[in-house]
Amino acid sequence: MTRISVLRDSQQITVCELAAGTLTIGRAEDNSLHLDDKTISKHHARIVTYFNATHVEDLGSTNGTYVNGKKVNKKVLQPGDVLKIGAHQLRLDPESDQVKTLV
Repeated sequence: MTRISVLRDSQQITVCELAAGTLTIGRAEDNSLHLDDKTISKHHARIVTYFNATHVEDLGSTNGTYVNGKKVNKKVLQPGDVLKIGAHQLRLDPESDQVKTLV
């Protein structure tokens, strides 16, 4: 499994472990990862993890989803990739023992 470090303005906000399934990201409170940021759509993107693969999908957001500086609609993710969603960066890191599980 992989973990995601969520950062804003170079400050780490939280670290989440990705389990098999879907992690939704957006401004609405019903998302798995709620990010309070006006530049993020209510339902902005989702990260899907199955078997040993993880990919991100933009959900038709207004401002887009970026992986390593490039705008994407759907992309397979690798450890070390950095997603930019609004003013937040989501960095995929190797698994850690002290993280909370989302999904």
